[in-house]
Amino acid sequence: MALPRTHHCSVCSDGAASDSVLHEDLVVGAPLSMEELTDAQRLDRFALKYAHDGCQVREVRRVPHDNLSGYAWSVTFAEGS
Repeated sequence: MALPRTHHCSVCSDGAASDSVLHEDLVVGAPLSMEELTDAQRLDRFALKYAHDGCQVREVRRVPHDNLSGYAWSVTFAEGS
């Protein structure tokens, strides 16, 4: 599962603020197996994907979306210095 195109944080982007900032990504097309995980397991799974750039995942929740499955995952994460 790759990071979404909208992923944006100070480590990945030039000129962004270095204070702790909350962001939200919408992940469409995550594996269907994500649905079978507990909230804690889902949080851990996404945390591993965002760890490469120092971002800390705070929340993962299912949200409605116009794709074939009918939903996507909203990932709220914080970037910090």
